[in-house]
Amino acid sequence: MDILSYCRDQAAPPGSAPYYACRFLPEQQKPAALAVLALRAELLDASTRIPEPSVAQARLDWWLAELSAAAAGTAQHPVAQALMQHVLHLPGRQELLEEMVAGAQDRLRHGHLEQERDFGLHAFRHEVAPWLILTDPEGSAGRAERDFAHAVGQALAWVRVLHQLGRDAARGQVLIPRETLARHGLDVPDLLQPRTSEAVRAMLEKLGAQVRGQLHHARTMLPSEAQPQQVMALVSLAQADALLEAMAQDDWRLLDARPELTPLRLLWLSWRTARKAKRRKA
Repeated sequence: MDILSYCRDQAAPPGSAPYYACRFLPEQQKPAALAVLALRAELLDASTRIPEPSVAQARLDWWLAELSAAAAGTAQHPVAQALMQHVLHLPGRQELLEEMVAGAQDRLRHGHLEQERDFGLHAFRHEVAPWLILTDPEGSAGRAERDFAHAVGQALAWVRVLHQLGRDAARGQVLIPRETLARHGLDVPDLLQPRTSEAVRAMLEKLGAQVRGQLHHARTMLPSEAQPQQVMALVSLAQADALLEAMAQDDWRLLDARPELTPLRLLWLSWRTARKAKRRKA
């Protein structure tokens, strides 16, 4: 199996949201996107699926060393080799990839976030850092594109936390900041329950409305003439919006079940969004 096929299998298997987000990218942009997404998948696996914390930490330390090896041209892992070939030739990329590893390490060490400002760092390491690469495959982005990447990452970080709330709670992790919970009269133990209480449901509904506003804000930050170059980000925002809608249809009972979008729904959303963005070229 070649390295990009490995990355695709890890990060964007057929039918998944990343698969459709990548599908409408220009061919020359797909290798870098798959490499970054595959690294994120590897880090998520290490920080959430390895039951022994010391083993998980050792795996993340290994990834830091492998990224250094990739920067030196001696990577061994297929994902690191893909990053070496398609990402690390541009300045500033290694630092962003290392931030992604730091995010996984944070998640492993701390199952909860205390302050809302802590969520900003969480969002940067888990979403903004990869999106600073994904929205700028040639390393030529200006201030507007970087601001767009920050807005996309912040919004998608919240969508991911809401969507994965039940799964994270089952692992004893709550990534909604304790400060946010307190403002709604809640604390971490309220989210470590098998069922969504009315108080938790009401908070999630309000957070969902705020996150929908963040998604809208991110879209408005991108000038229309730049949309053809940001198909992947726009598709991911559309997918996130639809996922929020699915959560609302389930009445925000996210500790009970986790709604998903069907492959057909993802395909339709992605095709429609990509088609609209590419029309801006005309």
